[in-house]
Amino acid sequence: MFGSLVDYEDAAYREEHPVIRFDTLYELREYEVVTAFYYDLNNDDFPYYQYTDLTNETLFDEYLDGLARYNVYGGDIDATYGDQLLTLSTCSYHTDNGRFVVVARRS
Repeated sequence: MFGSLVDYEDAAYREEHPVIRFDTLYELREYEVVTAFYYDLNNDDFPYYQYTDLTNETLFDEYLDGLARYNVYGGDIDATYGDQLLTLSTCSYHTDNGRFVVVARRS
């Protein structure tokens, strides 16, 4: 369903499509892509999918540190504590149990 997320591997694609629009029955939200990365679910050093509540500053910072380690764009992640983040994930076939993940910050 999210197979086209893999296009965000390319920094040029991110520059051309920096915003993800999340539309519900009640509102339209926009998020700016801050990182993308490949992940192997067999890897247990950064279970990104377990960070579901980032209201704790320590956990938020820990999450950002994990994102920075895998960031395909290199460098720091442009997000600060209190930002609302959207994490989208799709299957990736770079390895068994692979995922490609895109994280965006609410604009």
